[in-house]
Amino acid sequence: MRFTLVLLAFPFILLACATQPDPAKVCTAEWIQPRTERAMNDIERTSSSAMKSLRKVGETYARGKTPGPLQLLRLSSSMKRLEREVKNGRGIRDLKTLARTCNDPSLITNSLTGFMKEQGLPDNMINFVTQLPVYQSIIADVTAPAATPAN
Repeated sequence: MRFTLVLLAFPFILLACATQPDPAKVCTAEWIQPRTERAMNDIERTSSSAMKSLRKVGETYARGKTPGPLQLLRLSSSMKRLEREVKNGRGIRDLKTLARTCNDPSLITNSLTGFMKEQGLPDNMINFVTQLPVYQSIIADVTAPAATPAN
């Protein structure tokens, strides 16, 4: 008897999982804000040292000087860590899901730009980061149409 009930309930469970929320109903400021904050907290926790290196190099450039070899080596290492976070980090995945759900890629760009400003990055470094291919691929990944499975 239980087995029959499970078999009858299974298609409804699958349908419930396959449905997507209606953006008009769920994409309110009250719904978006806590999810964005949680994602940004994950990003901040995993990328704080990379942001520190970026900030220091940006400040050096802002003073009209060229960073030294050790600063550039640290920057290179930081950029690799930041790239890993941007490609595979939980915070970015959560932001992408949120942006797709609400069909609003600006959720990602606004959140990341605000985060970089909070970290004290100068505007020239923020512009540098936003022009990087890995940053552009995040935005393109959200704005690209979803791939349809082959029959």
